[in-house]
Amino acid sequence: MAKLLFMMFAVFYMSAASASDVDALIAQVETKYEGVTVMKANFVQTTKSALYGDQQQKGTLTLKRPSKMRWDFQGDEKTFVTDGTTMWIYTKADNQVIRYNDFASTASTADSLLQSLDQLSRLFAVELVSSEPTVLALTPTDASAASQVKGLQLTLNAELEVSAVSVTDAFDGVTELVFEALELGGEAPDSVFAFTIPEGATVVDAGSTL
Repeated sequence: MAKLLFMMFAVFYMSAASASDVDALIAQVETKYEGVTVMKANFVQTTKSALYGDQQQKGTLTLKRPSKMRWDFQGDEKTFVTDGTTMWIYTKADNQVIRYNDFASTASTADSLLQSLDQLSRLFAVELVSSEPTVLALTPTDASAASQVKGLQLTLNAELEVSAVSVTDAFDGVTELVFEALELGGEAPDSVFAFTIPEGATVVDAGSTL
């Protein structure tokens, strides 16, 4: 009986210590990103789908909190840009622009995560998957957001810089973003997030009407 009680206490102690370690880690991440308003990086995006197979694209990302972003895919194949209110998706091959007038409703899970690294404990339930490298499994605390994803993982390097984000959607499609040459801080003028519709491009409005 005494041995059983000891084992139960040991398990409880280790669980409590583990939870405490995760809380401390989350606090460190939030502190690191609290004052960061600009993030720049190169990225490799890999999408895996049972229907379409694997696809890979590369490009550059510029993010400016609280809600401005620009994703430029290699070769100018596609551009995603938002000034925080309107989002434009331009596909060069089709010379087509899709314009969304409610960015908040169209932001992806990965977008929202990258904008919210200083609020992990408020927006997500966090579990430690691995320590080397640090991999965190995140579950959105908002029920509607949680229903859109089956899995969300954040990978950090030794300096707590984002090295990868993996999202498994409700249909088991997986999108993995791997970041390189990450820069935290610096300048990103608002003009970076302005979009001029190319001459002759077809514009498709989605969402609310302008």
